[in-house]
Amino acid sequence: MFNACEPLPDAALSALVQQVKLHNGQRPSAVSFAATRIETRIDKLATSCSAQLMQLRDSLDTDCIGEASALPRFSAYLNAIDAIQQQFMREARTLGGDAHSAGAQMAWNALAFQAFDGEAARLLEEWLYLSLTCVLRVAKTRPSLLKNRIDGIRLCLTGIEDDEEFPGSAVYAQVCGSDEQARALFDEFSAGCQHISKLHALEYTRGHVLRALDRLIADQVQVQRQQWETRCLDKLHEDIQHIARLLDALLSTCTAESIAAYTGNQLYQLFSAQRVGELFSIIVDYPDSLAAIDDLRACVERLGNMRTVAHSLRESIERRLLHPGATTNDVLMQYISAIRCLRLLDPSSTVLEIVARPIRAYLRQRDDTVACIVRDMVSEDGESELFEDMAQGMQPAQQQREGVIYDEDCLGGWQPLPIEAKSVYRSAQRRDADVLSLLVSIYDTQDVFVHEFEAHLAERLLDSSGFDVGREAKQVEMMKLRFGGSALERCEVMLKDMADSKRVWQSQLSDAYSALVVSRQFWADALPTEPFALPPAMRATRERYAGVFESLKPARKLEWRDAQSRVDVCVELQDRTLNLSVRPSQAAVLFAFGSAPRMALAELALALECSEEFALPRVRFWLARGVLREPSQGVFEVVEAEGQDNGGGSATAADAPAHSDSSNAQLANSDDEDEAGGASSAADARLDALRMHFNYIVGMLTNFGPLPLDRIHSMLGMFIPGDTTTADELRAFLTQMVREDRLDMAGGMYRLK
Repeated sequence: MFNACEPLPDAALSALVQQVKLHNGQRPSAVSFAATRIETRIDKLATSCSAQLMQLRDSLDTDCIGEASALPRFSAYLNAIDAIQQQFMREARTLGGDAHSAGAQMAWNALAFQAFDGEAARLLEEWLYLSLTCVLRVAKTRPSLLKNRIDGIRLCLTGIEDDEEFPGSAVYAQVCGSDEQARALFDEFSAGCQHISKLHALEYTRGHVLRALDRLIADQVQVQRQQWETRCLDKLHEDIQHIARLLDALLSTCTAESIAAYTGNQLYQLFSAQRVGELFSIIVDYPDSLAAIDDLRACVERLGNMRTVAHSLRESIERRLLHPGATTNDVLMQYISAIRCLRLLDPSSTVLEIVARPIRAYLRQRDDTVACIVRDMVSEDGESELFEDMAQGMQPAQQQREGVIYDEDCLGGWQPLPIEAKSVYRSAQRRDADVLSLLVSIYDTQDVFVHEFEAHLAERLLDSSGFDVGREAKQVEMMKLRFGGSALERCEVMLKDMADSKRVWQSQLSDAYSALVVSRQFWADALPTEPFALPPAMRATRERYAGVFESLKPARKLEWRDAQSRVDVCVELQDRTLNLSVRPSQAAVLFAFGSAPRMALAELALALECSEEFALPRVRFWLARGVLREPSQGVFEVVEAEGQDNGGGSATAADAPAHSDSSNAQLANSDDEDEAGGASSAADARLDALRMHFNYIVGMLTNFGPLPLDRIHSMLGMFIPGDTTTADELRAFLTQMVREDRLDMAGGMYRLK
């Protein structure tokens, strides 16, 4: 009980009134003096109550924050404050009656600020956060327990498995293990919220209440991290709104301060921030991440943060994609996915235009961009990103009017472009262009793609084993739809040469020899020459074919180009037979050893009428296949049997100088193992691990051209933080790549093949 002052006797009060009357020369009001006296007593009562509240607040133990014990402790604290308030208001009514209830309420409001200040406010936030987490979980896992617990509030949410991990799961397991515990927790939470409302503490603690809700929303959003297969924003919004409306009802908040309205906006902001941070990875996983794009679009429409999304994604792309470690194909595939994703996210393509600028500028700097685009345009292996666009051809010109594409199906849902679109677009044509058109527009002219396709077509036709050009003819027709028929005239000539060559071949009496007869002015760039002498048997076969051709076309004369030719050979040794398809120069080396099983490199070059530099890579081709060996430096001989003794001083293909060209095929794994017989297993494992870095090395050499060992080593350390590769390990790995014909090395500089 509070020690309130006893009321004054009536006689004393009358005497006091008379003294005041005589002093002021007027009649005093006895009522005003009595009111002042009562208010003074209420102030004294409030002072005593304040001391008791401060003592109670200081006794709070905040070490329980984050633990299940925080729930009952703060509930007990609220009950104690409620008891103090009831006693205060009862004593105040005893002193002043109902007439002074407003003053007593004002005095209590000031006391409530003290009760929920400092550590008490922190504990209030923790109590709300843990209670709401548990209530939300119970509503999802056991919805029937809370059904109709509060009038007008529905807490039957979509069910989930109760064994899933979630933030606060440890506390939930302790306080909601059974149905009785769950009901008791909800009833205790409801009573606590009602205490806060009745104590008029919400105006002082609203910030902590909202922070508790922020933590709850952040936890629910975090659970959806990297969950892109299904839409989740609508479900999250529904769950959070249920909890917010429950809290609104329990705290009796007015409409103007609705917690539900606050949580709706906060959910969209936190969810948008998470998805924007994941947008680069979402684009990588497209189309499996289509649901995540839909959720993010809903956030952008509500928040209007289109420019924030664009600049955040642009920064991620510049940091994670536009560097030498990424291959040109990787950059192109990410750009194509970005085009498709961002057009779904923002139909005006404003975000796409902002994001695409650095990608387009970076692709223009790479030498193989056009080649990668052309290969993907004509690829029919099922993995092409551009083949479908290529097959559709250009958009019909009659559908384009002044840069706008008219689509009758979209007229009903037309909306004006956002203001940002006017500042980022040079023309509407690019905004509405298909994916392939956007890639072609990276360059100022289409000629680079036509020339690259001509080179690609020539390579395919020269590598073909027959004269069937149905697939290539289809590719030419698709290119004509995209770039126009006049630009593909050279390709038409190439196809005609294939048809003419087929007729000449069919006129022969034997199928043992076939030749592709091409027009010099259209194929010259694709047909390099090789300076060597053919063996007599091969030369005689060629002369017979030339005779057939001259009989069909007397005015024409053939000029032979052997660099792209193929010869089918059967190599018969003592213990094995090899059937291979090789270049004429490689076959000529084998013919030379047929007459002399042991030859020096200089003798071989003299027999082939070529230089030693030209002959050495062809010899290494047969070294790699075990047909030849090098018993001494610069001397080679035929290996008739695989177990034949090397004489104790042989040098294998791995020990030979690291010179190779396209004729030097990759070494067999068994040969590598034999040559590395003295190396430790740890070193072999290290070389295998370094193969994971090869894409970075390819990117460096693509962007910067030939590089020395020390430059490659330093750049690997920059692109792969924490890499412990030594210069010697890197040298051994690069040497292995040279042996496998994946790199070239000359003058201490490594370059791509």
